[in-house]
Amino acid sequence: MADTQPVEFLLDGYPAAIRATGRALRALIFRTVPDAVEMVRPGWRWVAYSLPEGKRVRNFAWIGPERKHMHLGFEHGTLLADPERILHGAEERLKKFRYFTFEPSIDIDETILADYVRRAADLAILPSAARRGLALELVADVDDVSTIPDDWVPIDVAERRDGL
Repeated sequence: MADTQPVEFLLDGYPAAIRATGRALRALIFRTVPDAVEMVRPGWRWVAYSLPEGKRVRNFAWIGPERKHMHLGFEHGTLLADPERILHGAEERLKKFRYFTFEPSIDIDETILADYVRRAADLAILPSAARRGLALELVADVDDVSTIPDDWVPIDVAERRDGL
């Protein structure tokens, strides 16, 4: 765990129930992805979780405390299978993130949360081109076109690769 500011410092400003939920989510993330690196993002008031890759890190999740609830979010959440539609973010037309909200305690089975965390970490370590390919596959399989943002434009992967 390498952080520039202790996570407890961030969580200390929140009610006890939010702090407890934050500690529980941290523990879940580290049990599920033991190699995760934790870093406080004070400007966003988030705690980011990443996997090291050489000198870089690949973000896969974050926790975001608020006064009345806590979020567990995923960097590439739009690529996570969510057949029960329990993740939030699509209704806000977020282009990349998806998240859970807990008010204030965790109300989703830990096994389900761990599965989302593990899959998010797996996505993070994929090459960018593989993630783009997954995104294109998902769009091709969309039954409900109302979930596609109005400003979405398909990317021609060959043009992108050739730098056109």
